[in-house]
Amino acid sequence: MSDDISLFHPRMRKPAVIALVFGLVLGFLAVGAQRITDGSGQSLALGVVLGLLAAAFLYGIMYRNLSGQLSQEE
Repeated sequence: MSDDISLFHPRMRKPAVIALVFGLVLGFLAVGAQRITDGSGQSLALGVVLGLLAAAFLYGIMYRNLSGQLSQEE
């Protein structure tokens, strides 16, 4: 598989940005929802950490899907 892409391939730049944005939005929604319901929630730093974790998972899923598509094209 010489056409296998790496995690830092130029084709993965757009999915990386998408994953980062959606991950951070999900993290802030998780913390914001808790703040709305309880009145006192976790700090926004926890939202950033949760968002980065979600972004890593989203990026991994997008990488796996793109890698699978490229391997089927051969």
